[in-house]
Amino acid sequence: MSGGRKMRGYTVLAALIALVTLLSGCGGKDANTVTVFLMGQNGAPDGMAEQLKEKLEASLGQDLKVEFNVSPIYNNQKLLLEYAGAMNDLIILPKQDMLDYGKQGSNVPLDAYFNKSDYAEGVFEGGVEHKSGDEQTELKQETHLYGIPVSNLKLFKDAGYTPEDLFVTIPASAGNVERSVQVINAMMK
Repeated sequence: MSGGRKMRGYTVLAALIALVTLLSGCGGKDANTVTVFLMGQNGAPDGMAEQLKEKLEASLGQDLKVEFNVSPIYNNQKLLLEYAGAMNDLIILPKQDMLDYGKQGSNVPLDAYFNKSDYAEGVFEGGVEHKSGDEQTELKQETHLYGIPVSNLKLFKDAGYTPEDLFVTIPASAGNVERSVQVINAMMK
């Protein structure tokens, strides 16, 4: 690819990210809805989203609704747009992607909500933003629990979908971390 074509490709990608970010501010999701994006390395079985949604909503009751967005195929650019669009409260993704995005500060540390010794596979060094005295943020690498293996979650076991390398994580852009934690807890029951 020549330099000009490569630069146009980056310009188009930047424009897409800007568009997704702009559209995400237009609403459409109410305060009682948790949005879950799922993308496995080999996609997900047909009907999986509806099955998971029904079981979760039955467990959560009337107060909280769940919306699943499932990618039928693995696509790195799609995952980038999902993170950049800041429209998801939970992201279920392959471990390597969780590690890569986590190092950039894209995932919330879960230590305050779950026992990290129970989910050692989801503990790694990732980026955590800290504000300095002059209100600038600095990204520091810290070891925390950032993801829960899907293979440990009863909801996915009952559905017969437990890929070993798939993890649920809370993106740093989640609308309400406590709501997201509530849904992960429901996935465990």
